[in-house]
This record gives sequence, structure tokens and C-alpha cells, in this order.
Amino acid sequence: MHSIRLKITAMTIFAALTSILVMGSIGFLTLSRESDQASVEKMNLIGENLRQTLNAYFGSLQQSVEMGIHIAADSMETMDAGLFLHSADASRKEYLDATLARHCEDVEHALRSIAGNTSGVEAFYYCINSELGSGEKGFFWTREDGESFVRQEARDAAILNMNDTEHTVWYYAPIRAGTAMWTGPYTDAYQGVPVLSYSAPIYSQGFLVGVLGMDILMDTITQQIDAMRVYDTGYVYLMEPDGSILYHPTLMSGYSQHDFDSNFDDSLFQRSSSGDQLIRYTINGEQRQLAFTTLANRLKVGVSVPVSEISASRRRMSIMILGVSAVLLAVFSLLALFLTRAVTRPLKNLVDASVRLMDGDYEAVLDYDGKDEIGILTQTFRHMRDYLKLYIQDLNSRVYYDAMTGVRNKGAYDISLGKLNGRIRAGEDIAFAMVSFDCNELKHINDMYGHSQGDIYLKTACHLICQVFKHSPVFRMGGDEFAVILQGDDYREREDLIARFDREALDTAQRTEPWTVVSAARGMAVYEKGRDTDAGQVMARADQAMYEDKRRHRAREKEGRGEK
Repeated sequence: MHSIRLKITAMTIFAALTSILVMGSIGFLTLSRESDQASVEKMNLIGENLRQTLNAYFGSLQQSVEMGIHIAADSMETMDAGLFLHSADASRKEYLDATLARHCEDVEHALRSIAGNTSGVEAFYYCINSELGSGEKGFFWTREDGESFVRQEARDAAILNMNDTEHTVWYYAPIRAGTAMWTGPYTDAYQGVPVLSYSAPIYSQGFLVGVLGMDILMDTITQQIDAMRVYDTGYVYLMEPDGSILYHPTLMSGYSQHDFDSNFDDSLFQRSSSGDQLIRYTINGEQRQLAFTTLANRLKVGVSVPVSEISASRRRMSIMILGVSAVLLAVFSLLALFLTRAVTRPLKNLVDASVRLMDGDYEAVLDYDGKDEIGILTQTFRHMRDYLKLYIQDLNSRVYYDAMTGVRNKGAYDISLGKLNGRIRAGEDIAFAMVSFDCNELKHINDMYGHSQGDIYLKTACHLICQVFKHSPVFRMGGDEFAVILQGDDYREREDLIARFDREALDTAQRTEPWTVVSAARGMAVYEKGRDTDAGQVMARADQAMYEDKRRHRAREKEGRGEK
């Protein structure tokens, strides 16, 4: 007895422990992978939301400058073709000054209105090219105390140094590029604070007229960055297009991640975003995870989070998995002890049950193949069960199937009818139909050709019924009568199947041997909930329809013979 108990206990605990270890390992690896992917997606989403917010802000400024460019172009359409040609004529210079003054006045008036309706604009300007030979310098407006704009002294292009990129990049960069562009951040000489500019060169008749643009404060961007919260202590920072730090909550500008982690690949920032890549680096002894994306002005937004914060939820889940695993192992161990006692205790009862099995209990489950006492008894049970199963199956085939046609007999029909009636009484929403068949020529064939040909005639008719209604049970009710219960697809296609039976039965009329010609009256009735209280009523209507079909058949035969 103890050997069986020991084996069952050991196998159960081993299986439980193995399952827990395998599933725990798979769960931990899956959790780690999903946690990393979720952190990447979350950080990308934070970066993308900030990018969309800032790009909408930048886009508003760009649109305002583009409007100014169109206004400047419209204003220059009325200028003389040779306006910008150098001439020593004083009147010519006077005319140039007057024309540019009107031009600047038109642009200034429009740009004041545009800037006033553009969020975040700190300054707007139009700096006229000093090489045109005009005394007109343009205009320069700044916002005072974050409220209204105040006109300042216009910037003089003649004193702008192209090598002073700290202060004049807003002017020379778009001229060199030949198109509107973002510049900065740089320290504005007048305001003395870092700004970003979107400026564009204005041309007329092939000559550079000046540079038109608007400024926003760098603080406007950094305030939005500082307001971002990522996990517990994560932060957002701003980078140059090459990845060097432009603004960082804790680090000085000008550094790159490579300065803190030699394994960091700065070429990574040649891409527009980090995408789905898991990027980790070490700074000041702390491992962090990075995601980045590129703004419309080519600056990059970085999102940095300590890996320890990302892993916190994974650690909590791992602890929970270990706890659950320990509980499961304890439960399985107790269950194993209980099962072994349950198996060893009823050994005597199992021996007694072997005698009862031989008396008819052939459905007993016998799947134990051990070499111990239970195995011997199980083997005895199995032999008796298999023998009895074969015996009962053979008996059922004789009781419920028609020996001549091979289809179900009247006994099987009664069982099927009982099941349908049970469902009807239970109030189930079922759908079925019943078809009744009666072979018209059996007596004639028996009398004329013998009963052996009559049997062939019945088999031929039965074969056709089974062929047409191949998804439904067919029953031989006795003699030359058959019945079919239609459900499922056959029920839904019942009219087509009846028509098919009629066609194929009619096709057999071309045969030369009468016992191979199928002539059968048929009738069908559909179960109607509320009208039919049992399936027998449906069959009664099907029989009635069959007899009506038989009467029509006989009438056609008489008409064919010329009888009345």
C-alpha cells in the first residue's frame, strides 16, 4: 500500500513543481518583455504628445511668417522693374527710400495684426538689406512685459556681422539657405535672452530686399518641458539635431550622452526618432532608458527614465508570482496526500467492484497500467469491459437498425421522437421538419417479379432517400414506409431537397428494370411552436401530406390508362 501512496505523492509534487517552475519562468520572461515594450510605448507616447504640442505652436508661428511673406510679395508687385539698380541720382535714391518706406509700412501694419493674434510671439521684424543703397532699415517690435508690442529701433543690416553667429544667425542663415527656416536658440542682442526665430529672405526682381521673421522665447519651450512628469523621477530634455544637450533639468548644455556613457552611440540621433528600439545608458552610475523624437525646427525632445522605476512593477509582479507559486505548491502537496489516501483506502472495494463489473458495469474507466494490486484488478476490469462493450454494440445494431436497408428502424425512430418531445416540453426554441415516404409499387413488384426484386426495390428507394437527405437520420418505419427528421442545413433547404428528390425519382423512370424505378409518395410537415405539443403531431401532418400525394399519383395513373 505504501508503495502506491509514495509514487502518487512523489509524481504529483514533481509535476506540480515542474509546472510551476516552467510556467513561472515563461511568465517572468514574458512579463519582462512586455514591461520593456510597454515602457518604450509609454515614453514614445509622452514624447509624441509633447512633439505635437510644440509643433502646433511652431506651426502657428510659421503660418504667421508665411502670411507676412505673401503680404510683402504683394506689396512689391507695384515696384518699378529697375528700382534696385544702383544710381548716383539723388532723386532716384529719394524715390527708392520712399518706395521702401511705403513697402515697410504695408508689411508692418499687417504683421502687427498677425503677431497680435499669434500665441507666444515675442518679437517680429523686417530688416532691409543695406546693400540696396536705401536709408530705409525696416522695423523691429518686441513685446513688453508679456503684453502689448512696442516699436524699437530697427535693426541695421549694415552693422550685422555674419561671423557673429551668436546674434546674427536669424539674418544670414535664411539668406544662405535661400528659404524660410528656424534658427536658434541664440541670445538676442536687444532682449538679452535666448530666443528661437523663424525668418525668411524677401526677394524682388532678383535682389534681396530684406529678412522678415518672428521670435519666440526659449523659456516658452523649456517651461513646457519642465512641466512634463514621467514615472516618478523621469524628465524631458531638449537636444540639438546632433544629439548634444541644449536644455536639461540637471546637466549643462553642450554635452552629449557619450560624455557620460562611453558605450552610447551618438549616431543614433541621425534618426528622426527612437521608434520601438529599447535604448539604455548609464549616467552618474544610474541606468536610464531613453526615447526621443524630432520637432519641426529639427531640435530633438528626449524622454529619460530610471530603469529601476520601469522595473518596479515587474518586481512587484515577480514577487506576487513567487508567492502564488509557493501557495500552489503547498496546495498540490496536500492534494497529493489526500489522493494517495483516497486511492489506497478503497482497494478492497475495488476487488468487490470487479465482480459487479462482470454483471454489467461495462462503462468503468480503466486507465491504470501499474504492476501493483490495482494494476492487476484494472487489467481484469478492462478485459471484461471490452468484451461487454462489443456485445452491447452488436446488440444495439440489431435492435435499432434495419437489417435489410441498413438505416435506423422504428425503435430508433421512437427514441429520436422522445428526445424531440423532451426538448419541446422544456420550451426550447427548436426547428425541425419531418418527411414521410411510402413506396407505391412494392406490392406490384412482389407479385410480378418476386420478393427478392421487391427487396431490391426497397433498397433502391432507401438509397435515393439517404442520398438526397444525407445530413438527416433516415428511418424505415416498416414495410414500404420511411421517415426522415430534418434539422440544421437540411431543414433550411427542405423545399429544395424535396424538389430534388422528386426530380431524381422521376429520372429513374427511364430504367428498364421496374424494381430499380423509384416511385414513392412523400409528404412533409414543419414543427410549429404553439401549435404542435409533440413531434407526433408533426409526423401526423406529414403522413396526411404523403397520402394526398399518393392519391394524386393514383389519379395520374388512372388518367394515363384512360380510366375515370
